[in-house]
Amino acid sequence: MPLYRDRIAKELENKKRDFDGVGFDKAVIEQFRDAAEDLKSEIETEIVDKLETLQYPGAVPTEEFLKEEEWIIPFEESGSWKSHEAVNNWSRSQLENVTTIAADGSQIDPVEEFEKPIGLVQVVSIANGHTKSRDYEENATVEVLTPEDILYSDEEGRKQIDDQEVDTKRFETEMRVLEKQIEKFSDREQPPVVIYDGSLLLSFAAKFDGEIQGRYAEAMSRLLAASRYHGVPVVGYVSGSVATDLTKMLDSLDLVNTGQTVRDYQMLQAFTENWGDRTALFKSRRDDTLETLHTTYQGEDFDFSDKLLFTYLDVGSGPQMDRIELPQWVVEEDLFDYVISVIRAEAGVGRGYPEILQSVDADAVISRQDRQQFLRMYQEFSEENDIELQWNNKALSKNRRRR
Repeated sequence: MPLYRDRIAKELENKKRDFDGVGFDKAVIEQFRDAAEDLKSEIETEIVDKLETLQYPGAVPTEEFLKEEEWIIPFEESGSWKSHEAVNNWSRSQLENVTTIAADGSQIDPVEEFEKPIGLVQVVSIANGHTKSRDYEENATVEVLTPEDILYSDEEGRKQIDDQEVDTKRFETEMRVLEKQIEKFSDREQPPVVIYDGSLLLSFAAKFDGEIQGRYAEAMSRLLAASRYHGVPVVGYVSGSVATDLTKMLDSLDLVNTGQTVRDYQMLQAFTENWGDRTALFKSRRDDTLETLHTTYQGEDFDFSDKLLFTYLDVGSGPQMDRIELPQWVVEEDLFDYVISVIRAEAGVGRGYPEILQSVDADAVISRQDRQQFLRMYQEFSEENDIELQWNNKALSKNRRRR
């Protein structure tokens, strides 16, 4: 079917408010900003205690917010920088001899050109030691999903494709690769910093059934446990976050009465001045998926359900801010300043987005040509091993018509 360009243009025009943010009433945003100002002038332990009694108020202030009584912790050092060269020089000085680690995956969803589908997950990991000797490692992990992995029988006994399996396996593989990297590099003189391109919270998994939720929770919990056990900080990096945890917190305290909410960055952007400014740390109390973050690792029990913190970091060129999530032990072990400097430095070299995340993403991508090559490899493998390969004529017909 061709694109109906005139109808698409009309629909985009009708919904432009939803894209440009005008859909959020400026007066409502101002109410939240006023409430934020009120909170910082009245913040006290009783308010924190009240939030702790609520089930999921979005967020709870940490000791840092109580002490500073400010939403923003300024990064004044950048105030004198006049060029990106200055950002680069500072960033490279912070990263020297510090190992940063990241992993990212791509996938080939169940291939339906064959009667028995097949899928693929590929995860690339990078460990950059930032040394003069170019201590840099890149590895790839590949998981082939067989028909046994992908197919299930419905209530009537018919074979169906499990459209969640490849996504879940990719997440599990990414977490397992990062866990292994923590174990491998934990003996470095300076603690490595693991940067995961995504949230440490599993809110997205709430839409899945119990078994799938459990697999996501176990994979993330093991990563967090490995981080704690080996003393290697791990952070979740959410670029351009649209979360509403802080505004939900203000609403939970009855400091606003709008019947609406706004995104955290819309409230915060008026408070920042310098590149690298961040918010005070807050404890995450978003939803019940937090309660799933517990596991056993190396014979020890770990529970992170009430031990995840976050801050917003202003390192991009637009109005949005990036969200940095981390386990509480990083603060308790006096590693937070070190970690946030590493994150700022990676974002500085990457011109607003961590360079290591850009690199691992570029290397992990599976293109359309890669998919075709995978199909040919599967055919050749089947022929060499006398595996009967039957084509799905319906899928083939669709592909031919779409060319």
